[in-house]
Amino acid sequence: MGKLIKTVVLVNVLSAATIFILSNTIDYFATTRLSDFLFFTCIFIWGIAALTWEGGKASRNYDVDYVTNKMKSMVSGHDLQAEKHKHYRQNFQFGLVMFIVGLPTFVLCVVLKFIR
Repeated sequence: MGKLIKTVVLVNVLSAATIFILSNTIDYFATTRLSDFLFFTCIFIWGIAALTWEGGKASRNYDVDYVTNKMKSMVSGHDLQAEKHKHYRQNFQFGLVMFIVGLPTFVLCVVLKFIR
């Protein structure tokens, strides 16, 4: 739990710094309200999560069912199916962590939006 809290703080600080730098260089990201800044930060974090979190979709990039016999002979002592499952699990776990990291920013953005 402590590791997750450290990850939440670190990722939110890094993404807020990234959005701050983008807001100074690109006019589209220039914000005047804190809720808009937090929204961009949340979208940035969840964008990273979306890139890695497949969410149950089968990946065709690393499909071991279509491996030819010639390829199987080159990696005869290696379990391709276990490696595919391991990579899928790691991507899913990282995406889920990034989704959880973005939740506090999103909640704070919504709360600030309704207060003002």
